[in-house]
Amino acid sequence: MSDPARLRVSNEELATVREAMRELGRLLEQLEEGQLEKVVLTQRNQMRAVLITVERYSELERDVA
Repeated sequence: MSDPARLRVSNEELATVREAMRELGRLLEQLEEGQLEKVVLTQRNQMRAVLITVERYSELERDVA
């Protein structure tokens, strides 16, 4: 597993879980329009998960195979 401290994340790409729940539609729109590459979800000041588009996920899956 990679070290989360090494991830490159801009302030725009960070969202708390609570913010993401409120703003999910807007975040998805920004991801799909290419305004954001990813959204890193935080909880209790720790990175917990990353939200990406299905297309980006498919690219990552192809790279692994």
